[in-house]
Amino acid sequence: MKRAFVLGAVGLLALIVVMAMPTYSVLEVHLYARSGIEGPGTTDVRYAVGPAPHLYEMVISVMPVDGPYELPDIVIVDVDGRPGRPPAVTGLYDHIVADMKLRGMRPNVTIVDLEGLDLESIPHCVMIIGEAVDMDNDTAAELMSWVSEGGRLVCIGPGSLPFRQELRDGQWTGREDFLMVSYRELDYSADAVEASVYAQALSLRTSAPLWALEASALDELGAVTIGHIHHGEEGDLVTSAMLSLGQGRLVLFGGPLAHPAMVSGDAALSWDVVQLITSGALWSSGEPEFLVLPMSADARDGNFTASIGGDVVVMAHSPRPYVPVYGRTVAATS
Repeated sequence: MKRAFVLGAVGLLALIVVMAMPTYSVLEVHLYARSGIEGPGTTDVRYAVGPAPHLYEMVISVMPVDGPYELPDIVIVDVDGRPGRPPAVTGLYDHIVADMKLRGMRPNVTIVDLEGLDLESIPHCVMIIGEAVDMDNDTAAELMSWVSEGGRLVCIGPGSLPFRQELRDGQWTGREDFLMVSYRELDYSADAVEASVYAQALSLRTSAPLWALEASALDELGAVTIGHIHHGEEGDLVTSAMLSLGQGRLVLFGGPLAHPAMVSGDAALSWDVVQLITSGALWSSGEPEFLVLPMSADARDGNFTASIGGDVVVMAHSPRPYVPVYGRTVAATS
C-alpha cells in the first residue's frame, strides 16, 4: 500500500510536470576539456551557459572511456513481430528519438523483428530488448557471442535476457556458460534507497520497478551497479547494473515496463538509455565524477578539475524535464 501510494503520488507529479512543460528549445551548455594543470590523471573542465526562463539544477559528468567513439546505431527488438507493437517497443522508440533530437542528435534508431534480426549487420550497435523473449539456446548463445565481440545489449525486466540461467528451488538451471541472474519483487521503501555513483552523475530515473535484480548474483558476475540500490533484510536489490562480456557490455534493468512512466516506465527507461549512451557510460573504463550546480536561472560560467585522465566524455544536463539542458564534448586529456 505504501509503495502504491508513493508511486501514485510520483505519477501525479509527473503528469503535472509534463502538462506544464514549456515549448522552448534546449539550453546549450558550452563545454571545454583539456589536460589538467595539476598534472597527469586530471582533466580541467570549463562550462558556460546563458540565462534560463526557469530555475533549474545542472549536473556535469566526466566519464573515463576506452578511447574515442562515435554514437552508435540503436536497435530495438520487437519480440513477437505481430501488428500493434507494445509500449515496450513503441514507447521506447518514441522517447529515445525525441530525447536525442532535443539534444541535436540524429541517431539511426530502428525497430527490428526478432525473426529478422541479423547480428552480422549490426556489429557495434546498442540493442534493446524491452520485454520477455523466448529464444532457443543456440540463438541465445549467438547473441552472447555478439556482445562479447563488442556489442552493447540492454535488457529490461525479467525474461528479457536470453542467455540467462534461472534459479529454481535453490538450484541454477540452464546452460553452464549462461549468466546466473535472478530477480525479486521489489518491496519499495523510500528510506531504504541509495543512488549509485552512475545514478547520481547521470540522474538515472528508473528507481522503482516492480521486479529488481538480486545484488548477490550480480556481485558474483563482477557487475557494477549503475542504478539505485534497495537495501532489505532478504538482501539488496538493484534497479540496473552493467557488466563487461569480452569486448562488449551488458546492461540489465529491473522491470517490466510499467506505470508510473517517470520512475519505471518507458519515459524513465528511455531517459536512462539515452544518458548511458551519450555520457559514454556504455564504454566507461571507471566510475564517473560529477559536479552539481544548484538551482538558478542565471547565466553560469565556471570551471572545475576532475581526477580523471585519458579519454573522457564530458556531459551537462538538467535532471528536471521542464528545463531541457544539454552539452557534450569528447576529449583526450592524457
